Amino acid sequence: MIRYRALLLSAILLLGGCTSQPPAASPQPARPTLDRAVLSLSATRRTASGNIVIPTNTIISYAGLPGVFVLSHHGRARFRLIKIGKALDGQSEILSGLRGDESLVLPPFQAVLDGSPIHITRTEGTP
Repeated sequence: MIRYRALLLSAILLLGGCTSQPPAASPQPARPTLDRAVLSLSATRRTASGNIVIPTNTIISYAGLPGVFVLSHHGRARFRLIKIGKALDGQSEILSGLRGDESLVLPPFQAVLDGSPIHITRTEGTP
């Protein structure tokens, strides 16, 4: 009988907690727009196997994972994971993670976060 009452009380408390509304989300602070140059991948070099080659300084490590900041259609920097192949003379082969039609945000990366608005100062690599 005591177990039944404890189980019933637990169920009532659980259901009572489920009907309350979650706390309202606090608004995200506005991120400042950053002036950065971008690299258009449409004109970059490719290896004999068709892999994209990018400057090694455009690759960053986030939580121990390699990636690049790709400029979204909405003008924001988006972190994208990549798989790196061979590196030579300041250039790195990208085995996966990029299609070749993106624009990469160029360094410096000190203030760049995923979702940072980017104002393009110049575009490199265009034909």
